[in-house]
Amino acid sequence: MKEQIRFLLQLQAIDAKVKELEVQIEKLPEKTDAARRDLAKLEAMVAAERAKVTETETWKRQQETLLEREQDGLRSAKLKLNASRTGKEYNAASKEIDNKRRSMLEREAEVQKVMDALGETTAQVVAHEADVEGIRQTLAAEEAVVAERIEALKVEAVAAGAGRDEIRAQIDPALLKTYDKMSATRGFGVAPVEKGVCRGCHTSLLPQLNNTLARGDSIETCPRCSRIIYRPEVIDPPAAEEG
Repeated sequence: MKEQIRFLLQLQAIDAKVKELEVQIEKLPEKTDAARRDLAKLEAMVAAERAKVTETETWKRQQETLLEREQDGLRSAKLKLNASRTGKEYNAASKEIDNKRRSMLEREAEVQKVMDALGETTAQVVAHEADVEGIRQTLAAEEAVVAERIEALKVEAVAAGAGRDEIRAQIDPALLKTYDKMSATRGFGVAPVEKGVCRGCHTSLLPQLNNTLARGDSIETCPRCSRIIYRPEVIDPPAAEEG
């Protein structure tokens, strides 16, 4: 029975080390999660700015088309002015020319104002895109480091688990079933008893059970937490002092 406990403790040490490495592997990607979220926000912001620039450029082309039409209308009005035969026709053509010139000046001023703002916005977008690219490259480098570390931890986990199957093969199936169940539900399946207390759940054991553990000739479980329990000094007695 003592040998079975020893095998269980060896198995538990291996499982604890492997679990520790697996937790590290699982948590490592979290180191870049915040940076990845920030990058996504910046990319969305730059995309919105770029869309606004595209929208403004489309509006500018539309205004330029309207200006061309107004220039055609102005030329037509000038022809009417030159062809006018009466004072009424002359006044009407002259008024039309003034209105079209005024409209064109207002439209040109509005286009110029928007173009000045567009120039500043475009410069900002270019700068922001450069910033985003820099962050993207930094994040890629960080993710490469994380990926490399994960691969190293996976190798370490495989090495830490070496011999696990061989040890499990040495353990009684019923004990192994209890160990696996407790490990899955309570974190670990084997707990030492020190000064009559189960160190798995910190429950004081009845003297009779504690005495049974002292003999070391049977496998016992904690009445409260159901872990397999043992007394360390029975499984691995301290070395006798030389006289």
